[in-house]
This record gives sequence, structure tokens and C-alpha cells, in this order.
Amino acid sequence: MSPIIAQPGLPAQVHPDEAARKRAARLSAATAEQADKALAYLSIIDPLMFEIAMDAAAVAAAAPEEEEPEDPEPIPVCRSCGGQVGIFLDCGLGWHHFRGDSTTVGAQEIYDPGHPAEVTWHLPDDEPEDL
Repeated sequence: MSPIIAQPGLPAQVHPDEAARKRAARLSAATAEQADKALAYLSIIDPLMFEIAMDAAAVAAAAPEEEEPEDPEPIPVCRSCGGQVGIFLDCGLGWHHFRGDSTTVGAQEIYDPGHPAEVTWHLPDDEPEDL
């Protein structure tokens, strides 16, 4: 005698979302040359779908991407003088005063202001409090 409750089985067709995910993954893995050839082929076998795809791509490229404004990251400065400070592994694990760009490697000059670095953190757009 068979049970009254049906046993779960595999779906007969792939879920549409899963099929779309597989196509998106395949598209993101394609090279520019493969994408060009795929669009050329689509333009031959289905000109209407080609036009729809090209129009959708143009609209997506023209629309500004909605990016959430990033919270600015605080930067380390010296509490005594307000100068930039950072850790330079070539000079040890201590904080050092420096001049130059704080976002690239090798574009800084370490200097000695006559006092040790006293680290405090400030947001880039904020004025430091009384130093």
C-alpha cells in the first residue's frame, strides 16, 4: 500500500530565477569578444530581441547609478599639532608625522616635528577641535 502523503521529488523544470542566475553568471564570465559575437548572432536570428537588448543597455548606461553616499572614514591626526600621522612598517609599529598623500604608497615624507605623535581621529570634512 502506498502512503497518502506525496513524497517530495525533483521539480520538472528549473526555477526561472535559477535559469536567470545561470545566464547572468555565464554573461559575466564571457570575454568582450564572446559578448560581441553573441550580440552579432542574436542580431541575425532575432532582430527584434537584438533591438530590445541594445535599447535596454543604452537606458541602463544612461541612468545614473544610485549609490548610497559613503560614510567618510576618520583619519588619524596628531592631537598636538594637527598634522597627519600614520604607521610606516619600515620605521616600526609607532605613529609618525608625515607630509604628502595619505592614500598611496610611497608618496609620503616622514618628518620629526619635535614631539611624539599623539593620535586622535577626525573626519576629513570636520575641522579639528582646539589643538
